[in-house]
Amino acid sequence: MVFKYFSGILFLVWFTTGAFGADVRSAALKDGRIIIVISGDIAPGDLDAFKAAVKTANDAGKLVTSIRLNSGGGNLVEGVKLAEAVRFAKMATNVGQNATCASACFLIFAAGETKYANYTAQIGVHGASDKTGEETVQSGAATVSMARIAKELGVPPAIIGRMVVTPPSDMVWLSPTDLQSMGTAMVGKPSQIASTTSVPPINGQVQAGPPVQLQPTAKAAPPTWASLVDAGGRLSAEQNGGKPQTARTCQPEFKVCVDGVMYRDSKGVMTLLKVTRDLNDKIIRREACTFNSSSDIRKCLNWDTSETRRDMQDSSGNWIKVADD
Repeated sequence: MVFKYFSGILFLVWFTTGAFGADVRSAALKDGRIIIVISGDIAPGDLDAFKAAVKTANDAGKLVTSIRLNSGGGNLVEGVKLAEAVRFAKMATNVGQNATCASACFLIFAAGETKYANYTAQIGVHGASDKTGEETVQSGAATVSMARIAKELGVPPAIIGRMVVTPPSDMVWLSPTDLQSMGTAMVGKPSQIASTTSVPPINGQVQAGPPVQLQPTAKAAPPTWASLVDAGGRLSAEQNGGKPQTARTCQPEFKVCVDGVMYRDSKGVMTLLKVTRDLNDKIIRREACTFNSSSDIRKCLNWDTSETRRDMQDSSGNWIKVADD
């Protein structure tokens, strides 16, 4: 599963409430192909509606080729599920003239096999919020997971970086150049769009992307590494009799020491939050790593650069990088 590591972080953060879902419907193009249109706030149940629309088209002998988006965001979990379904089906994604696709919707857009955006469309990113629209330790952890998923979807590090540091009360609108950097084909006539707007919560539900509003608001502090480690440490303590599972190792040959805290996510996947320091105790790297079932291969996300890599443990217990993801 493409986003198998996401659920563990959501275990720390995700609460949902009943909410009306997006309008999910099919539409026929002139050439007989079918597209799925998703508009409005993303909520639990939208994936089922999406699958039902695809099945109805397939049962009628029609091919669903793309998905058209117009959503300010909503429930992050459902957005991730929809993104995975779109990627699995190798569908194109499209944000049309004067349409909006922000926050959780952005992940769906990024999942497209091919991506199209009108120059008048607004496509934006920001960090996750809790059920009241505020930043918390848990929402910071969810933001890191969003960054990992965006990386797996091929979103460039520059865009991921802005997602991570932009609080949920603000929105960074991506420029045509930004969109083209992630392989988006721009259509229509070029136009100038705003860079940042504020976004209040939706119906008290936990979300990555509330409906977009255009009134500015005070900027909240971005999620911090310390808040993520605090969340992981508290979960680790819950799993280990009240005392978090920590680790410290030093590698004299590289003149570095590593400190970390470990916990298991809701699917039992071991996760490590680690900091690497030099001889002067200066931080070199901050990373979140997840392990395979044998604990001898791990995938790590660099908190500061959003880059990911894959390591393998050798017979001496040393971790060796084997691939950049």
